Amino acid sequence: MIVEIGHFLLVLALFIAGLQGTLPIIGAHRNNHSLMAVATPAAIIQFILILGSFTALTYAFLVSDFSVINVASNSHTEKPTLYKISGVWGNHEGSMLLWMLVLTIFNYFIFKLYNQINSTFISKALETQAFIIIGFLLFTLLTSNPFERILPAQPNGLGFNPILQDPALAIHPPLLYIGYVGFSAVFSLSIATLSLRNNEKIPWYIYMKPFVMAAWTFLTIGIALGSVWAYYELGWGGWWFWDPVENASFMPWLLGTALLHSLIIVEKKKSLQSWVLLLSILAFLLSVVGTFLVRSGILTSVHTFALDPSRGIYILAFTALLGGYSLILFGVKSKKYLKNNYFSFLSKEGSILINNILMVIVCATVFLGTIYPLLVEAFTNNKISVGEPYYNSTVVPIMIPAILVMGIGPILSWGREDKSKTFKKIFPSILLTVVITVFIFSFYQSYNLIGIVGILLAFWIISNNLIILFQKIANRSNGMIIAHLGIGLLILGITGSSVWQEEKITRMKINNEVKIKKYNIIFKEINEIRGPNYVALQGNFLVNDEKKNIITKLKPENRFYPITSNFTTEASIHTNLLRDLYIVLGEGNLSDGWVVRIYYNPLVIWIWIGALAIFLGGIVTMTNNLKKLKSLSK
Repeated sequence: MIVEIGHFLLVLALFIAGLQGTLPIIGAHRNNHSLMAVATPAAIIQFILILGSFTALTYAFLVSDFSVINVASNSHTEKPTLYKISGVWGNHEGSMLLWMLVLTIFNYFIFKLYNQINSTFISKALETQAFIIIGFLLFTLLTSNPFERILPAQPNGLGFNPILQDPALAIHPPLLYIGYVGFSAVFSLSIATLSLRNNEKIPWYIYMKPFVMAAWTFLTIGIALGSVWAYYELGWGGWWFWDPVENASFMPWLLGTALLHSLIIVEKKKSLQSWVLLLSILAFLLSVVGTFLVRSGILTSVHTFALDPSRGIYILAFTALLGGYSLILFGVKSKKYLKNNYFSFLSKEGSILINNILMVIVCATVFLGTIYPLLVEAFTNNKISVGEPYYNSTVVPIMIPAILVMGIGPILSWGREDKSKTFKKIFPSILLTVVITVFIFSFYQSYNLIGIVGILLAFWIISNNLIILFQKIANRSNGMIIAHLGIGLLILGITGSSVWQEEKITRMKINNEVKIKKYNIIFKEINEIRGPNYVALQGNFLVNDEKKNIITKLKPENRFYPITSNFTTEASIHTNLLRDLYIVLGEGNLSDGWVVRIYYNPLVIWIWIGALAIFLGGIVTMTNNLKKLKSLSK
């Protein structure tokens, strides 16, 4: 009965979304503010209905109701409770319901902005948001019903992909969806802005900024968690693979970065308004394109939901409808937001504009590398691969000047500035960067061009932002400085783990010893262990330093999940601020030994620390933006 209620709530939500989308249009045509105001309670009701539906599906997973196809296909009675819950969104149907829930949460937050002063503007945003909700609700109800029954009920479930049974991946999709769907609110506000009459003066950029900040911040931490998961779960010693599905989240992040910085110029100088509106549209469209890539069945990846391509066609058609309407509206209405302002290169706004251009070029480059193989296959039936060499040779050279500009931008002033004053400002950073870089390379005793450039860029950003942070220590609006500092730490980790990584693949028997860098690794024993829903062979490796002191014990596992008949490897990692020691146990036996992969990954922890700093900086900035937004209603 609860399952049927969950399905009914979805149908009811579709009806309410229809009211939210149509009554404001009628009200605006008749100049009837009562009809326009209907959109506001509709936003609350939709959130309650979708939350109730999501709760019903979660209940079905928790009680193992195997009469529901979704539960029977993605759960099992022996699965731990955490993964029963994460199993709700660990499949296509459930993840669409989560998408809908996040969509209605942002719909609710747009409603919270409604007042007598901005009633027309917010009503138009809610109308657009309702159209998006209707599109995804129809998709869910017609092609992806999470409550579909199977009769007779199955005695037990088929289980859940073992490599997805991980705490980081349990919370990765909700955070990522906040990022993706957050851009829907930005899209709706941009459509409302373009629909404003010439005599309506609404500070739309102040309304938009918290939503951009929320989407970008949560997309950042969502991508980072996915990267952490790939690092320790997939067992290949790396954290980014330029997988098309990884690119699907990276592209809106790049445009979100450009959008966020452009909004600063709009707020300070009232320039780049049409550019900001275009970026707002494109960022959301790329989020929906990412949804198409994951759900269309055209990609083969551990991240994707392998589905009937007809579902992908629906999303593609819906994307085309959204894109066609929004871009035509932008073409017709954006002229009133155009201003011919010229920026000096050595100014804050000049540095932001240059970085914007570079971010868009990087996004276009990644988009081409992601989509081109699909187009080639669609038109010629030939498969080609675009991998790491393409991205490294195209994206990295563009990112280098972007990072240089990012380092100097926060130091510059608004408007034209004297070159000598600029040099005086950046000289301490240059000196500090050179000194630290020399120290780093004297420590690692390894030199190459990529390493030198990466370390210089990392400490260029870190030193600049640390200086600014100390100068403005009493200033509560330091969120973006913290986020920029996080970017520097991220680059440090990326450079160190890429340039100085050392790998050894060997076959080891019990009591064999291997040396990597200054560490001796001894294979002490192997044991069979049992987990809640798996059995595993666990290796026991003793790690000593050069003085024979015990550093740690590492215990990688080879797991077998009987329910799904899957084998997985579980890496064992010892981390400190300077490096990771990373061991993966491969196939083998007592007589021949086991294949063991050992990685020495320098500075990799700074990738995660940097991502966390970016997230925290984003949260601080978002809080400040919300305070500014509240002041508008007073």
